[in-house]
Amino acid sequence: MPATPALIQIDLSAPYRVDGQPARYQSVWLLARIWHAQCAGEGSVPASAVRCAFPAAANLRMLVSRAFADFARWQVAVGWGADVRRDPDTANPAHRSRGPFWITAGSARRLRFVVNGRTVGPAAVARHLGFSAVALAPAPGGIDGVGYVMRDMAFWSQLTQAMRSAQDGYAGAHGSAVAESFRTAQRSAADGFQQALALLKESLAWRRCGRLEQSRAALRRFDRLAQGGDSHAAMPTFAAMGHVVRAWERYTRGDNDGAGAGLAALRADAELGLVARYNPRLRFEVLNLEALLHKAEAMRAPGAGTVPPAQAAQRALDAFAGALQAAYEADSVDAVQHAAANIGLCLWLFWRHGRIDAARELSAGAVQRQAMRWLGLSEWICDRFGVGGGTAWNAIFLLRIARGSSGPDAPQAGKGEGRGAPAAASMAAFRRQRPLSVAEAIDALRPLHAPFAPAKGFVRWSAVAAFALEDHDAGHVRLGPLQLANLLLESAWYLTHEQGATAKACAAVERLAAQLPSLRAAERAFFAAEIRALPPELRDAAAEAGRRRKGG
Repeated sequence: MPATPALIQIDLSAPYRVDGQPARYQSVWLLARIWHAQCAGEGSVPASAVRCAFPAAANLRMLVSRAFADFARWQVAVGWGADVRRDPDTANPAHRSRGPFWITAGSARRLRFVVNGRTVGPAAVARHLGFSAVALAPAPGGIDGVGYVMRDMAFWSQLTQAMRSAQDGYAGAHGSAVAESFRTAQRSAADGFQQALALLKESLAWRRCGRLEQSRAALRRFDRLAQGGDSHAAMPTFAAMGHVVRAWERYTRGDNDGAGAGLAALRADAELGLVARYNPRLRFEVLNLEALLHKAEAMRAPGAGTVPPAQAAQRALDAFAGALQAAYEADSVDAVQHAAANIGLCLWLFWRHGRIDAARELSAGAVQRQAMRWLGLSEWICDRFGVGGGTAWNAIFLLRIARGSSGPDAPQAGKGEGRGAPAAASMAAFRRQRPLSVAEAIDALRPLHAPFAPAKGFVRWSAVAAFALEDHDAGHVRLGPLQLANLLLESAWYLTHEQGATAKACAAVERLAAQLPSLRAAERAFFAAEIRALPPELRDAAAEAGRRRKGG
């Protein structure tokens, strides 16, 4: 008969020892936690529990690798992965840190834990090493509600502060601080639910401030958590939101097809599709992104896409309308202001380019004012509820729409579609254009006109652009390259229209020309076309700035 494996004694009295030899605390802790899970009938220990126990550990993989090296030296067989029947010797150690971790009942019987020379059981081990503070707690409403609400509140406190910071806006450096604050909260997480919640919010925060690599890294950590067998992280709501976050990440880096495929997979999933349908916040996220994908399709040249532009425009407005309803249903004013701003811009863009109302039954002025009312609703929410701060998109959209039908008509199919307006013939012709006045715009925005005060530049349109640029230049907000380029374009346009080729107007267009290399190719093409539509004096200033940049 084979010899009975020897018992292994783990001394939990400092300094920690295994069979009389010094041992790392982290390795002893993990072995004890896995043994406790086996004895208590939990089955396995998710990686999130280890991460929660050692929030300061910079590299969980290294911690786990060292522990498993110790387990091998102590001759304790510990397994990992969802398949508890698998021989640990056949598992891939490259995935070991993902967990979950487990031990067989036979191996568990070999372990003897002692404290001050006395053998102790699972309950005493848990008390001694503090498992009750880090083990996965039941969800609220479960059998351990008292234990759940008596836990340390560090996570909830830090998450709440991060959410308040996020409410102020995501622009530039501040957006990075928002994402870091969610990461700080994640380090204090005490269960899988908290881990997943913080990681999703961190990924979204990185994406909204343009840091795509950090966004993907947070999303990868979320995926590992979900794959690790943690029931809280695998909740359908989190899984569905993970689909949405991945789709947003693809959209942000220009992969519209990948983003659309991700949303289609979510809708097609028998379980997650229901979550996206009945959870209004998730429904908003899905519809809002779907609408933006349809918008991109609608603005392509006829024949360049898979869907006729008019049909894509209709689908976009249908989706934005659904997103608006979902935002109100979810009581999310931030979501409402996003939907309202998108509706305002797209309504005008689609009408201007003939994607909707092809028969021109609606007047330009009626559509222009209605688009501005939607933007006014968005800005009023930002002003009164303190959300959406730190961006200039509403100001940019207002300035763009206020130009209205000034300049050449929208391009017609087959006649320069997508190439932008032709060059302005002269300064006099350019200045004869008649954009909507500030007074007319404010009148259209009533009763939500309070945010459009003279103190914010609403005395003339060039002052509105100047006010937003001064905020950026003074460091009060940090605008991304695309927002900055748009503001400079509007500043140059309105300064020239109001005053002619002044030094300020030329400086704005020169600064815009210097900004172009930081943009994507499609964005550069748009601004190049817009610069061509300016008077000759401004075009010359932009060209000279480009030559200086290339020569210097």
